[in-house]
Amino acid sequence: MKEPTQEEIAQRLGVSRSTVSRVLRNISGPKSSTAARIIEAAREMGYRLPATENTAARKGAGRQKSTVLGLLLSIPDQRTSQTAEVPMRVLHGATDAARERDVLLHVEYTTVSAASSIASFQDLPSSLRKKIVSGALLLGEMSSQAISLISEKKPCVRLMNHDLGSSLDIVGQDDRTAVRELVMRLKDLGHRNIGYYCRNPKASYALSRFSGYVETLALTGLPYDPKATVNIWEYSAETALNAVLESVQNGVTAWICSHDDCGYELVNFLRKQGVQVPRDVSICGFDHLPVPRGMPVLTTINWPLEDIAAAGIGMLLRRINEPARAPAQLQFGGRIVDGESVGPVRSC
Repeated sequence: MKEPTQEEIAQRLGVSRSTVSRVLRNISGPKSSTAARIIEAAREMGYRLPATENTAARKGAGRQKSTVLGLLLSIPDQRTSQTAEVPMRVLHGATDAARERDVLLHVEYTTVSAASSIASFQDLPSSLRKKIVSGALLLGEMSSQAISLISEKKPCVRLMNHDLGSSLDIVGQDDRTAVRELVMRLKDLGHRNIGYYCRNPKASYALSRFSGYVETLALTGLPYDPKATVNIWEYSAETALNAVLESVQNGVTAWICSHDDCGYELVNFLRKQGVQVPRDVSICGFDHLPVPRGMPVLTTINWPLEDIAAAGIGMLLRRINEPARAPAQLQFGGRIVDGESVGPVRSC
């Protein structure tokens, strides 16, 4: 009989999956009535509960050594609540999946600049140099050299990034379909001149979303204006924002931003120029990040990051057990979360 998932336990009790996860991670702690119900339901449904201190002691020595997987998180050098959102949700999903599969998870953090400067085996985190982990999940921006050095030593799965020339297994997001849904939403609201704005043109997600944007414009018969694709060709920050303003003045009424940070950056800049969102211009983004104070809630794409991380754990275990298997890719769809930044085209 298949072991029930935390989602199934949550549905049975009418509580959130995060509540179930929190209770089952701290099974030996104090019990509220809700926690007691969750633990009782988990036992009834055949869910394998983690060992408490007492049961662990009874098992004693001789327990088979657990598999240890690594999770390397490369995060922006300047950390905010926005930049922490994606890695923290991935960490949550990976932790739950590792526990459900009875493996251990060793987490290493690095910054984008540090990851980009990895030039030799000795520059790698200690867990990847030594025999601490059997394989690793890789999330965030990393140089091709860093990825090559890691993957030469350990089985690896890349999360949410496509690296040029890499043959790693990948678990990520379906950018192409998500962009298409955003363009169609804007088109249905009367927008015909739609721009694309990003901050980091070297990021694979920015380029895949851009390619999906261009493809959708072609499929729907909407015009493509190279001047309205800002920062794909590495403008300076000031030049990029001025290019956006010029495009707005020339009739661009909506912008798809490569992620929410870019979207909020545009909202803030355009406000200072007297352009109101969504009255004058509609803006949407990706990743469903926390809303900065004083900003309208951005219409965005929310990815099932916890599920992506869990699938990454499964794919990594399979790669460890089947090292000769051909590289695989798995994509998860996102869903539009409506905010306050998109509206119909303003009539003249």
